[in-house]
Amino acid sequence: MTAYDSGTLVVCAPGGASFLRPAAVADPEVWRRVREVTDLAEELDRVAPLLAGGGLERMMLRARSGPVPAGAYEADPRQSCPEPVIRVAAELGVGADAAALYLRVAALATPTDRNVRRWNGWTAKRHKEVRAELLASGAVMEAKRARAGRTVFLPGEWTELKAPNLPLETVKPASHQVRPLWSNSVRAPFGRVLPTAPLHEMFAQAWKRRSANRS
Repeated sequence: MTAYDSGTLVVCAPGGASFLRPAAVADPEVWRRVREVTDLAEELDRVAPLLAGGGLERMMLRARSGPVPAGAYEADPRQSCPEPVIRVAAELGVGADAAALYLRVAALATPTDRNVRRWNGWTAKRHKEVRAELLASGAVMEAKRARAGRTVFLPGEWTELKAPNLPLETVKPASHQVRPLWSNSVRAPFGRVLPTAPLHEMFAQAWKRRSANRS
């Protein structure tokens, strides 16, 4: 057994299993020290959304005081982060609806056709029109993939996951603090692929990632 005791935090690894008290690492110095003296850096990063001030708390605060009007969804960037939608539209040369669709495809694990239509209140006809506009920009690709529930994807590699998770673009697990394991299972803060930060933050991060990859 190995242990590190900062006075409030103990990390042990009996038989290869690691245990820690996430609530005790709110102090940045404790967090830094534990990362230095253990091999748990990846696991610490994975539980970060659950800590005080982490993504889960920010989601809660956003739900209390966010700008999204009643009846709308945080998953609709036109409502939750209109300024990035304007920038994306200008960069891709598309309208606001197509820009919002791009941000969902780029950031979210489950931008299925059914979800997108619910979030936007779109008919199937409107969704088809917006999808065609976005495809024409070259920012996404069209394909048929089992269990995806959609036909528009980011270019690049694809990761298969077993139910209840949906398969997704390989670039997305890291932004959800997810590590794919054997047999298409995952290790994640919530046990499955779910957002680890307020969605407006994840939309902004997805666009920043695209810009960085193109520079």
